[in-house]
Amino acid sequence: MRTLLRAGAVALVASLALGSGAVRAQAGSPPNPAADQAPRIVDHGVEEAGLAAAVDPPEVNLVDLVLSYRNGMPREENTNRFRWNADSPAEVTEIIKAMRLANKGEHETRDTAARILATYGYNLDLVRDSVSHRNYLVMSEQTPCQRCWGLYILRYDSSSAAVNVAVEVPHPFSDESSEEIGIEAFRQLDAKMFAMAGAHRNSNTATRPGYPNSRVSDMARSYESLFHKVHTNFTTRAPNATHVLQVHGFEARPGYPQVVLSNGSAQPHTLLRSFADQLNRAGVTAGVYDGQQYPAFGATVNPQARHTRNKGGFFYHLEAVHAVRSNPQTYRAVISALDQTLLQGSPGAVANIPYAADYDRDAAVGYALRYALNRNEAYYDWSHRELGGDCTNFLSQVMFAGGWRYDEPLVENPVSRRDSSFWYYRPDDPSTSSWTWVNANMWASFAKKSGRVEKVKYLSDVGLGDIVQMGDSVERAKWHSMIVTGFDERGPLLSYHSNNNLNRPLWEVFREYRHESTMFFAWRVVKVS
Repeated sequence: MRTLLRAGAVALVASLALGSGAVRAQAGSPPNPAADQAPRIVDHGVEEAGLAAAVDPPEVNLVDLVLSYRNGMPREENTNRFRWNADSPAEVTEIIKAMRLANKGEHETRDTAARILATYGYNLDLVRDSVSHRNYLVMSEQTPCQRCWGLYILRYDSSSAAVNVAVEVPHPFSDESSEEIGIEAFRQLDAKMFAMAGAHRNSNTATRPGYPNSRVSDMARSYESLFHKVHTNFTTRAPNATHVLQVHGFEARPGYPQVVLSNGSAQPHTLLRSFADQLNRAGVTAGVYDGQQYPAFGATVNPQARHTRNKGGFFYHLEAVHAVRSNPQTYRAVISALDQTLLQGSPGAVANIPYAADYDRDAAVGYALRYALNRNEAYYDWSHRELGGDCTNFLSQVMFAGGWRYDEPLVENPVSRRDSSFWYYRPDDPSTSSWTWVNANMWASFAKKSGRVEKVKYLSDVGLGDIVQMGDSVERAKWHSMIVTGFDERGPLLSYHSNNNLNRPLWEVFREYRHESTMFFAWRVVKVS
């Protein structure tokens, strides 16, 4: 039995927000924290000086992992390698319970889940993708597969994803190269769940009771399968509903474009048409099923489509011709078109996380709007490059205006200002202010450890007065801080210092900085002291 690969917390080194360059502090001016020996901050927010090197998850190329696994799956038809019998529904229930247990975010629950899954022939591994540097839980059947029920991946990362997305591949082999599109879309869209069926759709000769044309091994027809239960358990309902991309393939036919999109009904949602428009602009011909056009690919009996619609979610049933599926340049254009569709406006809804009752969001946002472009002269200016930037100093001022209370040591000494347990500003001598006031990573450590903030999982779900930070993708060290100060047709708007910006669209910032070395972290204020 292969056990869960345990991964310790990732060590984060405290660093100044926006900028570097250690200089010797001059008399009468705040010192450069980088010139002192910085404490180490581990990912769960506990500060430990001299912490030993943390154990990271093993790095794998997630795309290679999935395609290698696919190559070992049974691809033949009518072999009954996909197993389904009277015991299967109960086994599916236990596997789902174990997956939910593993996803809780604790070592102990992952270990327990790994032992349960092993009894059903599944491995559970915590890995880090070598390209995106994000962490994932991978649930894969041991080979040769006993049940051939598929491979499933859950995002398991401390950063916030852009949008609530899931990607599904129900017909490997039958819809050739849908696996490549699916896993690359999962990575690029930073999706939360990936599901790939474990055998050919016609692997099992049995049909579903009452449905003579539906094989039990066809995941786009089955309501009982593990594939469908993963879908129902790891997608969410409105208002914070999941966008589900399901990849299929068809042979080119007269009168049909290269790509046909559907949500499984004759009433396609607006984003589906926007997706088609983006595809056509990219040179990939696309159309949308609306009850009349392209009736062969309406997906009207697809169980995942029905479930998503019933939850108020967004289903993207994508049928692509072989010429699109087999050409990496073309199918990557398809993925980029969906990416552009989602990263505009408000593809989500404000997260259902209660704000602290005594957090005055109006006051916080009002302060940010007033001083975003012109700093408050009552506070020291940390915008000098050698001092690391003014963004977190500005954020701390905003939080103070919104009702955050100082957390000060009972007995102050030269070391206490470096402690992430405290947060305060000293107007008479800014050099004695806490590092948490001016340092993005230290601020995040204090905010999490003190319980003042809770993570917002998706940038699309931020609300007025929420905080958005950027950080290093390898060490997870935060280096820039911003606050949500408004909304318009472009989506959430951010205000911040260094460089000073007022109501800049979040998606504009995201597109500029999204790359392999940067991650985003969103926070909701749930306490002020």
